[in-house]
Amino acid sequence: MRPGRFVFPLLPALLFYVLAFLPAALTAEAGATAYQVIRAPVVKDDAVYELGVVFARFTAAQLQQKDVVTFRLPSDFIWTTAPERAGEAVAAAAAQSTGQWNEITATENYVRYGTSNYVEVPRTYSGIDNGLFQGAEPVLGFTRLSGNEVRMEITGDLDPGKECCFYLFCKRVYVPGGYAGEISVLFEAPSHSGFAGGKTAPGRVSGGGSPGEDEPANGGIPADKIPPDVLPPGEDVPLAPEYKTVARFVIGEKKCVLNGAEVDLDVIPYLKDGRTYLPVRYAVQALGVGDGGITWDGTVGEGVVTISVGGRILKLLMGSKVMYAGNLPIAMDVAPELAEPGRIMLPLRWVAEALGAKVEWDPAGQTITILEEIRGPVKN
Repeated sequence: MRPGRFVFPLLPALLFYVLAFLPAALTAEAGATAYQVIRAPVVKDDAVYELGVVFARFTAAQLQQKDVVTFRLPSDFIWTTAPERAGEAVAAAAAQSTGQWNEITATENYVRYGTSNYVEVPRTYSGIDNGLFQGAEPVLGFTRLSGNEVRMEITGDLDPGKECCFYLFCKRVYVPGGYAGEISVLFEAPSHSGFAGGKTAPGRVSGGGSPGEDEPANGGIPADKIPPDVLPPGEDVPLAPEYKTVARFVIGEKKCVLNGAEVDLDVIPYLKDGRTYLPVRYAVQALGVGDGGITWDGTVGEGVVTISVGGRILKLLMGSKVMYAGNLPIAMDVAPELAEPGRIMLPLRWVAEALGAKVEWDPAGQTITILEEIRGPVKN
């Protein structure tokens, strides 16, 4: 029998094995390229710190409704809402909840899911429409699995014909004592999900206690083997957020600090259903809004509060959980209300973040701090 006769029976078997292993190879390649770290600061251990940003991008038709992915920090790390430098007990008590991961801030250019740590979905990327952006309509849902694990699911309608992308901002993460090396965020997805698996390192610990060189704890690497940060010549220096404190309020106290000066209040800040309420005048004064930037249209108990500053216009309806940023409706989980002596009380976090500020809550001191962002180049 001629040798050539054995070639053809082998071809179907060879083709079968190629097709069987090709999806796995493509999945591995997708995982290697889907997630990229934009910023990875150096932090210390045994406290809450701000880590970096991870960017995720997926091809058109790769994602569909019900796809899921879990992002996981190393063991004993915590996704938290505690302020920076807070210790483990405070970080654990203020762990970011499922409800907080599902809080939505929507603008014309992005939708943000989460509070202290959040996923941001831009409207466009490099001039291309983002399939995950559907205005104020929620597309993503989140479930807190543990202190260091969060599951994200596509729960709404997305545009399958467009590329999809999002940013994961790791803004408040508790780093356990004794940890050294890269701080990894693992992305884990089941085989049926369009999301890819992958591993990123949006930060690293330097100067903390070392868990040992041979078997570094929690997937880290020995501190003396961590390569220095290198910014390739000719590349733009990324912008890192810097903040200044513009106001500080204490629950139950009839005074506050605005831009360094103590000011008396005519109504005290209070907590209701887990949200802080402040009188509108003082809340927005801290963000640079003068008395002329606040208008009221209506009667007591019914009407609209309009806040204008720097080209931004917010409208809040008394008793309504919908706030308008320009013409874009934003669904809140609380509504403005009246307090004696006829003062309009606003849910602080929603308004502050819509005006470009951020809010920090210290549960131990019952203190609310409003910070205004200043952008500048990263200092290496």
